[in-house]
Amino acid sequence: MEKKIKTEEIYSGKVIHVVKDEVELDDGSKTYREVVMHNGGVCIALKDGDYYYMVRQYRYPMGKEMLEFPAGKIEKDEDPDLAIIREAEEETGYTVKNIKKFGYIVPTCGYSNEKIYLYYGEADKKVGQHLDIDERINVEKYTLKQIEEMICNNEIDDSKTIALVLYIKLKGLDA
Repeated sequence: MEKKIKTEEIYSGKVIHVVKDEVELDDGSKTYREVVMHNGGVCIALKDGDYYYMVRQYRYPMGKEMLEFPAGKIEKDEDPDLAIIREAEEETGYTVKNIKKFGYIVPTCGYSNEKIYLYYGEADKKVGQHLDIDERINVEKYTLKQIEEMICNNEIDDSKTIALVLYIKLKGLDA
């Protein structure tokens, strides 16, 4: 177990907060840990008949467009169960019914505390997208089989999307 000795704030922004912690290891030696603090995110496999809604958007850190299940940031002190309803509607333009929560994944445990909560739900009423001013999202629909093929062909490399496909299969929701 590592014991935190002191924390130095490196950066505080809109999405992340970065700290450098000095820690003591179990043998008494000291080292540093750089940690990206993040409020977390939510992601949903939103089903409509035999199809799932996917969003295609340019992801600046990756330098490319990516195809993902709808997702978004959790606001400070926001309940993930409420965040997923908000994000699904904002990105796809549909309200959600029959929501199932699968828990969360930890995408980068080596340097971040981010958790992404994973959900499954069904599209309900069309209400129209409510995108943030800086979002450019195209909504597309695919069958689970098509999504699986795109994962196998490395056309989809988003970890939260891949994890959700696994949950869908393990929970027997692919029937």
